[in-house]
Amino acid sequence: MRFRLRYLKHDLELSPGVFVIGRSAECQLSLDDPLVSRRHALLHVGDGDVYIEDAGSRNGVLVGGTKIQGRVRIGDGDRITIGAQEMTLAAVAEADAPRRTWAHTPAGGGPVTMVSMPVAQREASGPITSPALEEQTIDRPKRGEALRLLGGVADKALALGNPESAERLLQNGLQEILTDVRAGKDITNESVDLAARFAARLASGTGKGSWGDYVIGLYAQRRQLPPAPIVDELYVAARKMRGFDLAGFRAFLADLRTRASGFTPTEKFVLQRLEGLERLVASR
Repeated sequence: MRFRLRYLKHDLELSPGVFVIGRSAECQLSLDDPLVSRRHALLHVGDGDVYIEDAGSRNGVLVGGTKIQGRVRIGDGDRITIGAQEMTLAAVAEADAPRRTWAHTPAGGGPVTMVSMPVAQREASGPITSPALEEQTIDRPKRGEALRLLGGVADKALALGNPESAERLLQNGLQEILTDVRAGKDITNESVDLAARFAARLASGTGKGSWGDYVIGLYAQRRQLPPAPIVDELYVAARKMRGFDLAGFRAFLADLRTRASGFTPTEKFVLQRLEGLERLVASR
């Protein structure tokens, strides 16, 4: 029995020994992710089994969505989450192994593979830089799905008092959503609301008014009222963010007021909440 680690569009052959995953270039699998520790996880590969172990990382290792403790045996199809990255263990029979495999060496023999993972800050494409491999393009995940994947990790970074990491994780994905909205592309309300929620939380965590501007810009472009929970997030952020574009916010409110006669009672209440937010921001 042989084992592979499936990561993005690549199958990495695992030789018997210890396979190190982390952010350091000395790891067999190097991940460019601020939530990944330099030496994050160890795969102990045997002839017929594989165990995974947290190598003392900051953010832990998840198998099947559950944080592991100590050394845990994993099997075919088990999903592993390290930082914001997901990978899957695959077991294959010897007869199914390809003639040409990924470059690999036993533990202590140097890096097996280097993967530079963009984590939503950059276009999700790039080569595996092992000299034995040709470049391959990694498809960018769907934006709404990428935000859902990274959002939980970003929320954890915010809760740990690390808003800079959360911002690095989310900023390009959020900008892509805003660009699509401005271009008039068909973006679901769910994706817009998700982007607005994370942007409001970044405004609160970083104190940057530009993230508050982002939220207002999304709904102003679509000429929509933000949902009440988004307005609540903005109230929290308003007490912390600096440099918020009050003039742009007032222009958005003016447009909403021109259509307020057709609003439902719930929508009128949300508009009143936004007007209260405007007074709060103006008083600071």
